[in-house]
Amino acid sequence: MNVITNFRVYDLEETLISSGYAMIEEYDEQHCIEQANLLKEEITGENRHYTRALKLLKAPLNSGHCSFAKGIVVNMDITFTNKAWIEFQRYHFADIITGMSTMHRISKFDLEAAFNEYTDSVIIERLKELQQVYNETKSKEDYLKLLYSTPAGLKMTGRISTNYLQLMNIWSQRHNHRLPEWRQFCDELIVKLPLFKEFLIANGQLKDCQ
Repeated sequence: MNVITNFRVYDLEETLISSGYAMIEEYDEQHCIEQANLLKEEITGENRHYTRALKLLKAPLNSGHCSFAKGIVVNMDITFTNKAWIEFQRYHFADIITGMSTMHRISKFDLEAAFNEYTDSVIIERLKELQQVYNETKSKEDYLKLLYSTPAGLKMTGRISTNYLQLMNIWSQRHNHRLPEWRQFCDELIVKLPLFKEFLIANGQLKDCQ
C-alpha cells in the first residue's frame, strides 16, 4: 500500500526562475512566463535556472539560500498510523487540510482492515467487542471506552499541504526512522516528486548513485 497518493506539485518551474530574483535589476513578467514554459517542456542540466537552484541547494537547508524551495507547493494524501500522524504534527510548515476521524467514525470502521500488520490481533478482537457494545448501547461511556482503547496501529488518511523545503527537512530527519511508514514515505518522495531526488543530491543528503 502506498503512503503517498493523490499528489499535486505546483509552481515548480516558476519557482526555479524566481530563485534568481535576487540578482536581477528589472522584472519582466513576459520573460518569466516564456522561461517557465520552456522548463515545462524539459528541464535539463544545461538550463541556467535549474543549475542555479542546484547551486543554491548546496547550502544548509536553514541558511536562507534554499528558501526558494518553499515556493514549490505540494498537496498530497498520506496514509499513516496514529503514531506517525502524531509525529507529523511537529512540522509547522506542513498543514493538515483534513483527514479521517476516530472521533466521528470509530464506531463504523471495518476494524479487520483498519490496522497495520504490527497491531496485535488480540487487541483488535477486543476493540471489535467494544465497538459492538457501543453500537448496541449508544452510551457515552461505552463510546469513550471504544475511542480511548483504539491502538496506535490504526491507519488513517489525511490530506496535507506543504513545500519542497519542508519535505527535504522531513526527509533528512525521517528517512532512517524506526517506523517503517516514515521510511516508505521518504522513499516515495524521491520516486514521485519531480526533481526531489536531484535537490537532495545537490544538498548532499543523497549520493548521486542512489
